[in-house]
Amino acid sequence: MLKGKKIVIGVTGSIAAYKAAILVRLLIKQGAEVQVVMTPSSKEFITPLTLSTLSGRPVLCDFFNSGSGEWHSHVELGLWADAMIVAPATAATIGKMANGIADNLLVTTYLSMKAPVFIAPAMDLDMFAHPSTQSNLQVLRGYGNHIIEPAAGELASHLCGKGRMEEPENIVQVLHDFFLAGNSLAGKHILITAGPTYEKIDPVRFIGNYSSGKMGFALAGECARRGADVTLVAGPVSLATPHPAIKRIDVESAEDMYKASVDAFPSCDAAILCAAVADYRPATCAEKKIKRTGEGMTIELEANKDIAAALGKEKREGQHLVGFALETNDGELNAREKLAKKNLDFIVLNSLADEGAGFAHDTNKVSIISQEGITEYPLKSKLEVARDIVSYLSRLLLIAVMLLLPSSLMAMGEELNAQVTLNRDKVQSADSEVFEQLKDGITQFLNERKWTASTYEEEERINCTFNFVVESYSPDGSFTCSLMVQATRPVYGSTYNTTTFKYEDKAITFSYQPYDRLDFNEDNLDNNLTAVLAFYAYMIIGFDMDSMGDLGGSEWLNKALNIANNAQTLGDAGWRAASSENNRYAIINDYMNGALEPVRKLMYKYHRFGLDMMYKNVSGGRKAIFDSMKMLKQAYDDRSLAYFPKLFLEYKNDELLNIYSQGSIKERMEVQKIVTTIDASLSTSWEKIADNHDDNQL
Repeated sequence: MLKGKKIVIGVTGSIAAYKAAILVRLLIKQGAEVQVVMTPSSKEFITPLTLSTLSGRPVLCDFFNSGSGEWHSHVELGLWADAMIVAPATAATIGKMANGIADNLLVTTYLSMKAPVFIAPAMDLDMFAHPSTQSNLQVLRGYGNHIIEPAAGELASHLCGKGRMEEPENIVQVLHDFFLAGNSLAGKHILITAGPTYEKIDPVRFIGNYSSGKMGFALAGECARRGADVTLVAGPVSLATPHPAIKRIDVESAEDMYKASVDAFPSCDAAILCAAVADYRPATCAEKKIKRTGEGMTIELEANKDIAAALGKEKREGQHLVGFALETNDGELNAREKLAKKNLDFIVLNSLADEGAGFAHDTNKVSIISQEGITEYPLKSKLEVARDIVSYLSRLLLIAVMLLLPSSLMAMGEELNAQVTLNRDKVQSADSEVFEQLKDGITQFLNERKWTASTYEEEERINCTFNFVVESYSPDGSFTCSLMVQATRPVYGSTYNTTTFKYEDKAITFSYQPYDRLDFNEDNLDNNLTAVLAFYAYMIIGFDMDSMGDLGGSEWLNKALNIANNAQTLGDAGWRAASSENNRYAIINDYMNGALEPVRKLMYKYHRFGLDMMYKNVSGGRKAIFDSMKMLKQAYDDRSLAYFPKLFLEYKNDELLNIYSQGSIKERMEVQKIVTTIDASLSTSWEKIADNHDDNQL
C-alpha cells in the first residue's frame, strides 16, 4: 500500500531523532520514496548524512544552499508529497506549526503541504501534559492533521510517563492503514450522534452525565477523512469540529437530538449512535430557579424517546445502524439484547469496569458485537478505536453495495466510458489553453473512436479513468506526464463495480500543441501520446473481455502487444523491451506469455464464476475466487519474476480483504499464504485478516 508513495519526513530536535533513521528505512523497504527535512537543532541529535544515505536523497535543512545558491522549494515539496510525517515532533515545532511561525524549512513545508500530515510528538511527560502543548495539538487536529499519540514509558529524563515517540513500526502501520482506507466512504452520508444530553430541571440545573463527546467526535473525523459526508449531532460539549467537511448540529436535550437524528437519517447510508442520551427527563421544568427549602425534594421523571429504536424501525434495506453500550455489569448480555431489540447491525460495547475506558478518557477499550460474533480490541486511543469501528462499518457498506439488486437497466453502453483528468499543478504556465485542449482531445480520442465491433449493454458497461499529472511542460509543446489508468466492470446482479485493470505509468513523453489532431495508425506509429492511449484502450477492453469469457480478450490484447512491439523506436523508455520489469511492453508481453496463461484463465474464473455468481447468491462463487488465487500462485511459480501477478494483487487487495474478512479461518490462512508469497508488502493487512477470527467458524 506504500509502494510508490512520496513521503516527506520532518525531523526535529529531540533525542528520539534516532528513530527517524528506522522510520526512513522501513518506508524505503515498503517501496516508498522519502524526502527528509530537518530543523537546525535536529542535526545535533542525528546527522543529515545518516538520513541521506538511508533515503537515497539529499537531506534538506535550510531554505537554500549557501554554496551553490540552490533554492529548496517548500512549495514544490508540498505538491510532490502524498503524505508528510513529523517524527519526532518537539513541543517547540508543534507550537510553531499550530501558530504558523514559519522560521525554518520544516514549518514552511508543513504550511505548503497539500497532502495529509501526521505528527508524532516526543517530549518529557510534563511538557506533553502542559495545557499549551495540549492546546496546540488540539489546534492541529482541528486543521485536519493526524496526531500519532506518544506512548508511555521511561523518558530521556529517566521519569516515566506519556511522551515517548511512537515506535517507527507503528507509525508505518498508521500510514499503511490510512492509504488502505483511502476514500472508502466517498459518496456515503453518515449520521453520528455524540456527547451527553442535558435535561432541564429549572433554568440553572439539569440532569446529565459525564460524556465528553470525544469518542463520537473521533468517529466523525475518521468518517470525514475517508470521504464521507458527515452530519454530527452533538450534545453540549466543548470540542472543536474535527474536520471542515462535517455538518455539525448542536443540541442540548434528548428531544432535540431525537428530532435532528430522525430528520437526518432518511438520507443517510449509515448512522453511528455514540451519544450518551438521557433515558429520562423531568416531567416538568420550573420557569424560575427552584429555591432551597431545607426539606427533601422529589423530581418526577418521564421517559425520553428512544433514538436507536426509532431509527431501527425506520431503517430501510441498504442502511446500517450502529449502537453503543456502556455497561457496568453483564455487558455482553445487555449489549446483545440491545442489538436485537433495536435492529442494529452491530453494537460497540465498552465497560466502566475497564481501566481507561468510558467517559472523559482519551482512550477506550471496546468489543464489536454483531450477529456473526464478537471482536474484541485492546485499550487504544479513541482515534484508533474510531478507525477500528469505521473500518468494520466500511466492510458492511461494501458488502451491502455488492448485494443490492439494480433496477432493470437495458440502455446501450459505450465501449469506453473514459473520464479524463489533467493535473497541471506541478508546472508553472500562463498558457491554460493548451492543457484544456489536450484534455478535450484525449477525452474525444478515447470515447468517440470505435474500438470494437461489439455492443455493450448497461450491465456490461466498462468504466475507466485516465488521470494525467503533468510533470514538466515546455512552450515548444514537450510534455512529460505520469498516468494512472483504472478500469472497472459491473458485477452482475449488483451495483458493485470490480477493478479489472489498474496501472501507474511513471513517465510518458510526447509533443502536443493546441488544436493538434490526435491521429492514430497502429501499424505506423509516429505519435507517442496516441500510441499510449490506444495501448491502454486495447488493454482495458482485453482485460474486460477476458473477465467475461475464457481468453475472450485475445483480439484486443494482441493489438496492445502489436502497439508495444511497433513503438520500440519511439524513444520512450516505457516501450523498451529490456528497460524495466514493469513497463508497458513488459506487462503485455508477460500477460500474453504462455507461462502466465493461468493468469488469463483466472480473470474469467475470478469474475464470471466468482464475483458474478457470489453476488447473485449462487453457490460456488467463493470457491471460484479461491481457485483463482491458486491459479495466480501457479503463474507466479511458473514465472516468479513476472510483474503481472503482483499487479493483479495490488489492485484486487482491498476487494479480497473484504471478501475474506467474512471467510473461515482456514480460507483466510490459505489465501494469506498465497498473497504474501507473491507480494510480501501486503503481509500486514493479511495478517490482520488471518488473526481476526472466531475459532468456531467452519
